[in-house]
Amino acid sequence: MAEKVPSPPCELCGRDEVELTQHHLIPKSRHDKARTKREFSRDEMKNDIAMLCPACHAQVHEVFSNQELSSYYHTVERLAEHSEMQKFINWIKKRPAGQTIRVKSGGSD
Repeated sequence: MAEKVPSPPCELCGRDEVELTQHHLIPKSRHDKARTKREFSRDEMKNDIAMLCPACHAQVHEVFSNQELSSYYHTVERLAEHSEMQKFINWIKKRPAGQTIRVKSGGSD
């Protein structure tokens, strides 16, 4: 019987044993914008992906607009530096992998 290979941890919160989703660090909706084309290569736009748990992924899109993501928050390090994300990451790290997490919507957009 083959050994089960553990999945890698979420790149933001570090929790493992959670299903991961692909987060395009440069949002696909921004790929056709002139500024994005000047700043990033096609390969970067297509391949710069972070593997995030669904809760962290939802929180990223709750906190940042796609414009903010493409203009500054286009690395895992920069996402993790933001104060709202730090607070969320510190909170979610303490939650078990199987727990369903609902991200609160700010409702402003």
